[in-house]
Amino acid sequence: MATTEELLNAVDEVVSDGVRRGLLHNVVEDTALDGRHVTIDGRRMVNFGSCSYLGLEMHPALKAGVHDAVDRFGTQFSSSRVYAAAPLYREVEETLSRLFGRGAIVTPSTSMGHIATMPTLIGDRDVLVMDHQVHHSVQTAAKLVQSGGARVELIPHGDLRTLEKRLESYKRTHRRVWFAADGLYSMYADLLPTEELDELAARHDNLWLYIDDAHAVSWTGRHGRGHALEHLAPATLARTVVAASLNKSFAASGGAMTFPDEETRGRVLRVGAPLIFSGPVQPPMLGAILASARLHMTPEIAERQDLLLDRIRLFNKLAAEAELPVVSESETPIRCVGAGVSSVAYRLVERLRSAGYHVNTASFPAVPAKRSGARITITAHHTEDDVAGLVSALAEHLPAAITDEGASVADLHRAFHRQLRGRQVLGAEEAPSKPRRPALRLEHHRSIATIDAGEWDRLLGTRGTFTAAALRTFESVFDQGGTGAAGQTEDAWDFHYWIVRDRSGVPVAATFFTTALWKDDMLSSAAVSREVERRRTETADSYLLTSSTLGMGSLLTEGDHLYLDRSRDWRGALRMILSAARHEEDLAGAGAIVLRDLPDGDDEMHAFLLGEGLMRLPLWNTWVRHVGFTDDEEFLAGLTRKHRYHQRTRVLAWEPRYQVDVLPGGSREALALDDATRDRLYELYRNVHARSFELNVFPLPRRVIDSALESPAWEIVLLSLPEVSSSPVAFAVQHVVPGEDGHVAPLFVGLDYEYVPTHHSYQQLLFQSVRSALRHGAPRILYGMSADLHKARFGATSEKRWAYVQPTETFNADVLARVAESVGVS
Repeated sequence: MATTEELLNAVDEVVSDGVRRGLLHNVVEDTALDGRHVTIDGRRMVNFGSCSYLGLEMHPALKAGVHDAVDRFGTQFSSSRVYAAAPLYREVEETLSRLFGRGAIVTPSTSMGHIATMPTLIGDRDVLVMDHQVHHSVQTAAKLVQSGGARVELIPHGDLRTLEKRLESYKRTHRRVWFAADGLYSMYADLLPTEELDELAARHDNLWLYIDDAHAVSWTGRHGRGHALEHLAPATLARTVVAASLNKSFAASGGAMTFPDEETRGRVLRVGAPLIFSGPVQPPMLGAILASARLHMTPEIAERQDLLLDRIRLFNKLAAEAELPVVSESETPIRCVGAGVSSVAYRLVERLRSAGYHVNTASFPAVPAKRSGARITITAHHTEDDVAGLVSALAEHLPAAITDEGASVADLHRAFHRQLRGRQVLGAEEAPSKPRRPALRLEHHRSIATIDAGEWDRLLGTRGTFTAAALRTFESVFDQGGTGAAGQTEDAWDFHYWIVRDRSGVPVAATFFTTALWKDDMLSSAAVSREVERRRTETADSYLLTSSTLGMGSLLTEGDHLYLDRSRDWRGALRMILSAARHEEDLAGAGAIVLRDLPDGDDEMHAFLLGEGLMRLPLWNTWVRHVGFTDDEEFLAGLTRKHRYHQRTRVLAWEPRYQVDVLPGGSREALALDDATRDRLYELYRNVHARSFELNVFPLPRRVIDSALESPAWEIVLLSLPEVSSSPVAFAVQHVVPGEDGHVAPLFVGLDYEYVPTHHSYQQLLFQSVRSALRHGAPRILYGMSADLHKARFGATSEKRWAYVQPTETFNADVLARVAESVGVS
């Protein structure tokens, strides 16, 4: 798991890419607005990007309310409400209480309302369970709830079965279980399942609801009270807090928190921190709120709601006829049209703007990157012709955007198959009138055995620990490793080899991926991994916080896993591989695609992968020792004075104490190694694994020892201390590629920790890699990650590497972030 700063940097790069394309952080250039149009970059467009769903921001009554408030009370009333409130506050809250049918408090924003309300009402005897997709402002306030002593958990989006399990499990140990969710989710526009929640509330009297209904207020419900207050049963509402936005469709400013009783309302008003220490809503906006609230009590609002519903239904009807991939079929003003990866969504939005329609891009981090799209908001300002014109433009430009970016309708189908539920999308892809031989051809292999080993090794064999022979070893261990589907148990992997060739058969790209079960805390801090392991033990669930992941390379390989011929169409070739990987990810039900160990400084690659919707995260530096010497004196001469002293006293001086046995894999000596010694080696490996919280992975299975001893791709180095015992006290399994383009790469090691501080056994293992490199004429030692100080002492240098990640499901990552926060709090 990346640090918070690293994640923010990754998101910054993604958003900056949208800014660079001119599609984010735009500034409207109009000198006056009519609610229906905006001008951006000199282009006047119909505005389908506004959340003012009823179009009230231009209403004369609201403008008059602002003018009157300014004339009477000025631009601000600078006092905390705990001392004195502006004259309009009482009337505003009384009017809103009548509108919502329950007591209300006005807050400077809905987000500030959450911060005032949640830590006040949810105490250390309570549990807060949040829907994974509840608005970010609620999740931010939940951190204060957690710091106050309440237990905070996430559950998958819409998973009421898990919610009921939590209600049962906490019934005797906690006072209340609060469930936080949105009334209308702001990207894909799915609505709160009110009937199911009523049934849950009827069965469980410990269930309390906290609903952020910001996007549903005003345009729906009696007097615009929103989805939750309109549809939840009275008995459920007696245990429900509903937050409303007075921005968006209400067309004013601030938020309104509504409560089931006056006691609850009064407590939040008295002790909610932002209501004491933050500034109030100022008179101009109080005037707008009051005017809008009064307007909502008149028949005009119902008429506007009906008009908006007509426009929504028209859009849905025309979109269905055009076979557009509208993600949700709900009758709400938020309409998201799926596009696929970010680059396709950006291109679609760009094309729509050229056609005269301003829409927003739904992209990461708001939605999974491969499920990006055009986010459209329909308002009462729009005419029927506006809606029809937009649908026509979508039908024209979505297929063109897909083609522009080298994607396909099949890619879109795969990305949104759950949301589209089998609906026909954009018809069948037309076959070309004259079949043409494609410029690039993708080969997909499931085993290295079906690939020309010589060609594979020429392309990738010198780049890391994945020659054809080494991959045969991995397949022998992990293709037959576990029971069940690949990626569902730690020892069962699926192998995917992809080679892209041009028309003449020349390879343009080559790589391999594995689908495997990863621990989500694999790259977390040691403290976080220890806490997660404690929870795995406590729950007797060794698969807690693990995810099936489709990753470039494997959990055992290191190096540059991607061959690209940059003189040819490498972008097209890599795009084909990514499309194939996304397809396999969907088939496996994996949670993410990871491209790993990519080198630093490749700006072309970085820009391409950002456009494909992958975010960049740093990996630990990898250590490489270049072997430009032929004996010990030359080796020492290349070191700093301090490191030279260390090598003479801690390494070379101790080498004669050891018996060093080098067993080439497949040799008579390796095959003759007895079972007791093999078991000893595995025991030593498990010693190292048990301490490796900085790189927390599942332990390798016992049979990996046998497979390495049988394969010529490996060399096994055994260290024994004759003065102590004939049994090894340390060993290393090394990948060896001899010759001037080759390398030595320790894959994994085992140690008896009794001899690490006294006999420097780990450092002796590192030095034996130097001996192996000299023996095989290999110019590089690939020392891998971690143990930075030890490797630096051998003259190794660090190289920065990156992972590019495209998460489809971020639930476990967000749960892990909560674990990290709890470790920090404790």
